Amino acid sequence: MIHSTMKKILITTSSFGKMNKEPLEMLKKEGYDIQLNPYGKTLTVEQSLELMQGVDGMIAGTEVLNKQVLSVAGDLKYLCRLGAGTDKVDFDAAKELGIKVENTPNAHVKPVAELTLGAILSLARHIHVSDAELKNGNWNKQMGFLLHGKIIGLMGLGKVSKHLVKLLKPFEVKILAYDPYIDKEFARNNNIEVVDEKDLYQQSNIISLHIPYTKENHHLINKDSLGLMKDNVMLLNASRGGLIDEEALSEFLTSNKEAKAYLDTFEKEPYDGKLSKLDNVLCTPHIGSYAAEGRFEMEKEAAEKLINFFNNG
Repeated sequence: MIHSTMKKILITTSSFGKMNKEPLEMLKKEGYDIQLNPYGKTLTVEQSLELMQGVDGMIAGTEVLNKQVLSVAGDLKYLCRLGAGTDKVDFDAAKELGIKVENTPNAHVKPVAELTLGAILSLARHIHVSDAELKNGNWNKQMGFLLHGKIIGLMGLGKVSKHLVKLLKPFEVKILAYDPYIDKEFARNNNIEVVDEKDLYQQSNIISLHIPYTKENHHLINKDSLGLMKDNVMLLNASRGGLIDEEALSEFLTSNKEAKAYLDTFEKEPYDGKLSKLDNVLCTPHIGSYAAEGRFEMEKEAAEKLINFFNNG
């Protein structure tokens, strides 16, 4: 325990330590004064301003961490975002305030890829809809389709989509990929056809987003890009909110009943908009990393990084 006694650590991700207490015990063993999220959900800016005062280190969730919030924590020196996405963190402000920012970029890969595959299969065979129908007393058989032989377009060929490629191999699908920083060797070794955005939209039966949220990617999927897609396309986003113009998607799916979508992330969360009311949409409440094994690895990595920072600088 070097330099850790009396350090105040704020953990804002509401599920931290619930599945496995080891990461929390690691921090307690180091002698930190730990404050957990008392609200049980993503913090608002106002709640963050209240909790951040006097904090030395932080393990963050998906809340907004802008200059106003970061400035309140005058003693804050270290911030670890639990997960890969850091789009809610103001890096310029963090640098100006002398705050080191890290994330946990690997533990979510398998959970998100497996969730994406699960959503594809559920949408293809109407599993979630059939379950709801049966539980409502309706013996209603809906005709689905095989994943086998379909054309799948991956927007982004990073860690998650690369693992998804491995999971898709037994289905003998054709895979297209667009990524401005494409891993050509991986694409070549896995028979992935590298295409531009327009071709991916036009040719794919199934399109899955695996890209970070940036200002440039804001509403990447909009009325124009949706207009290029097949009338019966399946669109999936277990990546980041804000990549899809949700109003445009709602209109597209209302007009094209054979089209389908899966959304695990939304522009504003918790989400309770039009898309959650459509039968051809499957929605989940941002559960991409919520697999016990992956969540444990993510929390453990965050705890280790925080401890290493305060022990070694």
